[in-house]
Amino acid sequence: MRTRLLHAATAAGLTALAFSVTPAKADHPWQDAPTQASITTDAILPQIQPTTLLAEEDGNYLALDENGHPVRITVTGATPLNASGAPTERLAALTTSDGQLWALTSGAVPTLIRMSREGTVVSRTLLDGAAVTGSNLVALQIHGTHAYLADEGKAALIVANLQTGKASRFLAYDPSLTGRHPLLRNGQPSIGPDGHPIAGGNVRFLMLDKRGQWLFYQPACGPMYRIDTALLTDPAFTPVEQLDGITEWRTTPSLGGATLTSTDTFYLSDIEGGSLLKFGSDRIPLRILRDPRLVNAGAPALSNSHELGVLVTEDGTTHILRIALP
Repeated sequence: MRTRLLHAATAAGLTALAFSVTPAKADHPWQDAPTQASITTDAILPQIQPTTLLAEEDGNYLALDENGHPVRITVTGATPLNASGAPTERLAALTTSDGQLWALTSGAVPTLIRMSREGTVVSRTLLDGAAVTGSNLVALQIHGTHAYLADEGKAALIVANLQTGKASRFLAYDPSLTGRHPLLRNGQPSIGPDGHPIAGGNVRFLMLDKRGQWLFYQPACGPMYRIDTALLTDPAFTPVEQLDGITEWRTTPSLGGATLTSTDTFYLSDIEGGSLLKFGSDRIPLRILRDPRLVNAGAPALSNSHELGVLVTEDGTTHILRIALP
């Protein structure tokens, strides 16, 4: 693990923020867990995007259909959130915060939409300054009064004030945000139209710890990075301090999806080796499941029933794997 920031302090004289970390097992190779997870259900979900999945408290999941509209996934299939006043725009991302459902629209002027769990729009906030020409906003996290976004098209992290809608872009095209390694699937590099290996895009996955202090992000080809959110929300910090605050947190294989749970445990869809990875606060990197279907895995999400849902693509159609954890 490489840490570029040793300490920083706010202009108001707050206590210095320590960013040193213990590298004990941070970059140890992934090892098979003593007890493996098991797939209990493989259900087909036609016309569902494999890139977005959220778990609900009742064991159901939320996703986006091919038109960017929210759907609820139950044991019987996927049904639209068709409550009165549901959004009709194409959505690029979904997330939850404090029991609220949030969505991000795609388009030249992105909008944050706060919804009820049934899909009724509660509020809309236009994000001024979030997008530039060529932007492709792909990920969203919410904490407190701020929204955090990832721009894969014009590599940057974005922070928006939920009260004013004012957004600021940070770390544009920093190496931590750009895909710099070949994207591997089933051990083989993905090849572009020119016949050369491709990295699979820029920053794609965005995760926030339960306290809202640490923002984790990475391109699909890895590795994973971490930055303190104070460096992005406190105007007293300079661009140099922001750059110095980037920490390479963990090398990863090529990923199809990633999630960070309320217990600060990562679950990663490893498309390079066809496995499911776990990395918790104990800092022990575990491989908890191997299955050839995971070579085409997308987003994972952890339910309250000790079940992990993972979207995968099989024969061109999205499926959901329901996985019992050990």
